[in-house]
Amino acid sequence: MKLFFYIIYPLFFFAMGCGIYVAFRNAEGLVDNNYYENSTRYFQAKANEERRGIEVSKPDSLKKGYNDIRIKATTHGKPLEKAVLSLFTGNLSTTGYDSTITMKEISPGLYQATPTIPFKGVWLAKVDLKQQQQLITTKKWFFNVQ
Repeated sequence: MKLFFYIIYPLFFFAMGCGIYVAFRNAEGLVDNNYYENSTRYFQAKANEERRGIEVSKPDSLKKGYNDIRIKATTHGKPLEKAVLSLFTGNLSTTGYDSTITMKEISPGLYQATPTIPFKGVWLAKVDLKQQQQLITTKKWFFNVQ
C-alpha cells in the first residue's frame, strides 16, 4: 500500500504542476485592465444616447450568403436623417472575414446594406452611428448563422 502512495503522490503533483503551467501559458485575458475607465465611458455614452433619444433597430437575422440588412434609426421617435451608419460583420472564430460597410439611407431614418456571410457559425453585427464626424452610439448583436 505504501508503494502505491509513493507512486501516486509524485504523479499527482506532476499533473498539478502541468495544469498550472498550461493555465498560465494560455491565459485568455478575460479581466479588463482598465475596467473603471471603460465602464465610465460606457455609462457616459449610454447617458448621451438616452439624452438624445436615439434608438437603433436590431436586424431581423443573418443567414449564409447575401443579407439585405435594413436598420431604422430614430431620435425622440422621429426618423434620424443624414446620419452615417456603418455596419460591421465578423465571425467570432476568425478575423479573416470581417467587413465594414457604410449603410445607405433609402428613406428618412431607414438605412440599408448588403453584407455577405460566407459560412455558418456565430457572427457579430455592429452598427456605429455618427453625426458630423462624431460617434453617437454603437449597437452590437450576435447571430447564430445556420
